[in-house]
Amino acid sequence: LSEESKKLTAYHESGHAIVALYTDAALPVHKATIMPRGRALGMVTQIPEKDETSISKEQLLAKLDVCMGGRVAEELIFGDNKVTTGARSDLQQATSLARHMVAECGMSEAIGPIYVDDLRGQSAQMRSAIDAEVTGMLKDAEARVRDLLRARGKELKLLAEALMERETLDQAQIKSVLGIKKGEARR
Repeated sequence: LSEESKKLTAYHESGHAIVALYTDAALPVHKATIMPRGRALGMVTQIPEKDETSISKEQLLAKLDVCMGGRVAEELIFGDNKVTTGARSDLQQATSLARHMVAECGMSEAIGPIYVDDLRGQSAQMRSAIDAEVTGMLKDAEARVRDLLRARGKELKLLAEALMERETLDQAQIKSVLGIKKGEARR
């Protein structure tokens, strides 16, 4: 991995981790790495603290935000024209999640409490309305994340630098780098 690619990946993964750490209802960060695995140049692993039987809208919105963290971090640090294709799977996951929320879970006031399992069987008007809601959810998540990462720019830089140096950090190391004390609330 070139130094430039390593730096970009470190900021991308740090974006995900910072959003997860500072977003209410997000799953705890277990580990962050910039070691390439398969097609991924890096990853942030989140593990629930207890078994989850159902997931709230708040938790799903937090997942959307975490998905957007990498791409928004790239944009803020390197500029619009330097955003990479590395966010493709994040966008795919976020879009799929937003569509699930809108079309299958009734989590959109505009669409209402309806379950749509096959978009092709819907009217053009309904498909268009669902697409508009999904796009709106994704843009809202992007805006929340942009605000959060601007406010947490110092933490983003600290974590990215630590990842560039050590490549993999566990939860305790991440909290140590960010000055979050053991037992202290993660927010």
